[in-house]
Amino acid sequence: MLLPLALGLLLALVALVALAQINLGENLTGGNGRTIPDGVNRFGEIEVTEVTSPIDGEVLFKIASPTVLDRSQVVEGQHPVEQRAREIQARVELAAVERQMDGDSLRVEKATLNNVMVITARDDKHSRPLVLASVTNADANYYGLPVEEVAETWRLGLEKEIRDFSYRLRPENLARSLWRFLSILLVMAVGTALILLIKNRIRRRQQVLQTRLDTCLESLRQNDATPAEEGSEGRNDNLNETTLKTVRLRRRLGLWGLWQWLFFWMLLVLLYGGTYLLIGQLPGQATLTRSLVDVPLKLLTVWFCATLAIRFSIRLLDRFEARWLDRQASRGGDGSQSKRLRLRFSTILDAGRGLLVVVISVAGLLSVLGVLGVPSSSILAISGLLGLAISFGAQNLVRDLVNGFLILAEDQFAIGDVINVGGYSGAVERLNLRVTQLRSADGEFITLPNSTISQVKNLTRNWSRVNVSVDVDVDSDPDLALAVTRRTGEQLQQDPDWGGLIVAPPAVLGIDAIGHGGMRVTIWIDTAPGQHWAVSREFRLRLLRDLHQAGIRLGSPRQTYLGQPPQLEAFQDP
Repeated sequence: MLLPLALGLLLALVALVALAQINLGENLTGGNGRTIPDGVNRFGEIEVTEVTSPIDGEVLFKIASPTVLDRSQVVEGQHPVEQRAREIQARVELAAVERQMDGDSLRVEKATLNNVMVITARDDKHSRPLVLASVTNADANYYGLPVEEVAETWRLGLEKEIRDFSYRLRPENLARSLWRFLSILLVMAVGTALILLIKNRIRRRQQVLQTRLDTCLESLRQNDATPAEEGSEGRNDNLNETTLKTVRLRRRLGLWGLWQWLFFWMLLVLLYGGTYLLIGQLPGQATLTRSLVDVPLKLLTVWFCATLAIRFSIRLLDRFEARWLDRQASRGGDGSQSKRLRLRFSTILDAGRGLLVVVISVAGLLSVLGVLGVPSSSILAISGLLGLAISFGAQNLVRDLVNGFLILAEDQFAIGDVINVGGYSGAVERLNLRVTQLRSADGEFITLPNSTISQVKNLTRNWSRVNVSVDVDVDSDPDLALAVTRRTGEQLQQDPDWGGLIVAPPAVLGIDAIGHGGMRVTIWIDTAPGQHWAVSREFRLRLLRDLHQAGIRLGSPRQTYLGQPPQLEAFQDP
């Protein structure tokens, strides 16, 4: 129940991030499907946009122009509204920043130029008027006011904008801005030092937890490697307890990792916000501050949402795993089956974590492309080319992933199983969607791509079998040999140290073959998964002792010579 909920929340979060960052329907216009820039609104025959201050980025007023259906074609006398807004902003920047008109002698006036109402600016140092903006009938129609009233409103706003900037350049105001600049810088330095101090403490705590986690993992490996020295029930309890302790340590380690991630983003927000405020104290840097707020902020938002989705989904999977293991431990049951189920479940969750990271990363990459202005059609084309490249250039990788999924879904083998595949045999140490890694009896670490695995011999699935055949002398009593073999198997099953590893009474099959080497007696002993090697070695040792005690000799090859032996000539002394 928890896993589908986590996946649903994850997919919803990724979809919201992608839709918020990729501009699709927002810029699409009506019937002809032509696009208009961001920030431009179309109202029938007119288009409207905002004119922002080049000094502090605040909105000064809105302007309107006749609708331009096709911006790719240049028509004389027809200017898009966004181009007109850029020209007004550039003229205001010229008057305030470049010319630095004096606020005391500044005169912003209305005038008529070529039958068009314009707004001009001049001061004592610049007697030639600078045209800041023109007021058209489209502007008057949008506001529903006469041209003169619209021009007066704009005049007051432009005069205040240029005059305020001139006052900022006065020494006392510059000193005040410098003081605020240093104060923000000091707060940034103290906040950065505090956050780094907390992060270092968290990192040390993580190192302690990682050491304890490594100890628990080593204990689990030792328990898996030495199954016969302890009682089955006590060993299973110890295994379950160690497993649950490992999962809890992983959860705590993940929690501290989440705190470290949060403090990292706090540091990033502190540095980013502080930089924005610092630049805002410098006169005439509105363009730079707007560039900090636009694309970089969107990229940071995508990065934050993607990493948050990854950590949130992994956190939910960890909680789901812990609850599932708690239920399994409370139920008890067969130790070997419980261990196998636990390993298979952990393997599937590890593969699921990796798959979620890949899916969220791809969604974040597509969002980044949208933020950088790549059209949606180009994103779809890139996705298609990527899929085509994968289909041709990464066919083996796709086969590995598909076959790995089938191995996990069909439970062909799991971590801890001993398998024989493609001429290689060993214990499965690591399994994911792409590769299977084995440890051979000689200690070799073997990595097999899942696409190469077609036929698998699982030597430890559910139960294992001891298949022992021994040749005894043909002159021995066959009934006695069978009885001794049967008694040895029964005594081994009744032994408290070995009986827990034998799942069925030993079966003496009888005499399988008779030859010059003796008569062959065969016995089968079904054992717990992976315990047939230890049981077979102990059974052979006990059977050899019992055969010697009963006076039964092992078989040995015999040869019979027919005919007379060759005659040697007498040795003559020359």
